[in-house]
Amino acid sequence: MDVNTKSAFWGLLHDGGLETVTGTVPGTVSVGISIQYLRQQFPTEGVGFKIYLFDCKRFVYQEYDSTPLEDFDAIVALEPEIVGVEEGTESVIVSCVMGTLTIDYGAVSIYLDSGAPISVDELTAASKAYWDGWAANQR
Repeated sequence: MDVNTKSAFWGLLHDGGLETVTGTVPGTVSVGISIQYLRQQFPTEGVGFKIYLFDCKRFVYQEYDSTPLEDFDAIVALEPEIVGVEEGTESVIVSCVMGTLTIDYGAVSIYLDSGAPISVDELTAASKAYWDGWAANQR
């Protein structure tokens, strides 16, 4: 998976909160993201997504002016909220309200919190539909 694909995917989760992180590094990491406005673009009820990161070699969160954290429970306790993603870096650097999440992984699978798999293209279309509707309501 190339860096641009990774960057685009995380950028779609703007305003999402990290609710759960489980698994092992190195290995597979599961991330629960709560982002109701985007989740509502899909047909079943729910509040977020489950992201599986395969061949995950790094998952580190660092609040500004603080020590980097690798402990999943400690990361979740800080309630990081995704703001955007930095472009052009080898690792995926997810900008959050109070810090950055640095991730290295080989492949990703995305699921609705109900368990149904979705593609990056479906997530992209849902995001576009939401923001197009939002823009139309601002007129």
